Amino acid sequence: MLNALDNQLRLLAQDYYPKFRENIKERAGGHVNEEQLGALKEFIFLMPITLKQLSIYWNRKDTPAEAKRVSGFIITYIYHPRDLLPEGKNNLFGYLDDAYLVVQAYLKIHDHFLKDWRQLPPEDLELTSRARKLIVAPQMLIPEVAGKIDKMIETLINGDQSEFLSFVNNHS
Repeated sequence: MLNALDNQLRLLAQDYYPKFRENIKERAGGHVNEEQLGALKEFIFLMPITLKQLSIYWNRKDTPAEAKRVSGFIITYIYHPRDLLPEGKNNLFGYLDDAYLVVQAYLKIHDHFLKDWRQLPPEDLELTSRARKLIVAPQMLIPEVAGKIDKMIETLINGDQSEFLSFVNNHS
């Protein structure tokens, strides 16, 4: 299923790149360059890889229960039919909020529950490094959406599901 998502994102990037550029320019007030567009596209492409890592954490016996719980909520959200930036009318741009949620949750799980980076495999360290570098792009482009997602993830990390449930119920 994650391969299908990756293929879908790559097809959208190929077929609707002018629309993606237009959406980004509109959000950025007309000021965007190819490097910024590339960073946003690469960030969206992190979503399937990061979801795969979250599912690996979910299935590992040594993953703390709190990390599994947060991973479970994030994976559940991805299957939710609606979100802040709908894919239908926004094509690839519509995945930016989903990618932000997944990648930010992945980074927060690392920060809060997987603190011993020496135990992580090299590919996980590389993914974490890329994610930390690229996450700045959507934070600057969609700050209000990123702020809502950050708040929701933080409450999940702290063991409170209410913000997540409110978020999901208000976007149904």
